[in-house]
Amino acid sequence: MMDVGRVCIKIAGRDAGEIAVVVDKIDENFVLVDGNVRRKRCNTKHLEPTEKLVAIQNGASTEDVHAAMKDAGLEVKKKAKQENSEKAAKTKTENPKAAKDKAAKADKKPVKKVK
Repeated sequence: MMDVGRVCIKIAGRDAGEIAVVVDKIDENFVLVDGNVRRKRCNTKHLEPTEKLVAIQNGASTEDVHAAMKDAGLEVKKKAKQENSEKAAKTKTENPKAAKDKAAKADKKPVKKVK
């Protein structure tokens, strides 16, 4: 039942409730998952398989998994780390002086008056 490309829901761990896709079958009890979860080895007891199957090859990259999920109509969530790096890159390319001024203002702390 845990074939490569099987869409599952994580039911245990930090990524519980998120969509995962089986990327590789390690052995009878463990598979490699990716998708809206961290790419890592996962116990099959921690996965609830669905009827959906996406077209990926054995050992597909994260980009390939996300593309296959989009093609299947599944939501692909961006990782927080990716979103932060995209925001930082956007502010640097838009107006570097404004970003520098904003950072300088953030460094200033209000001074308390002592009586």
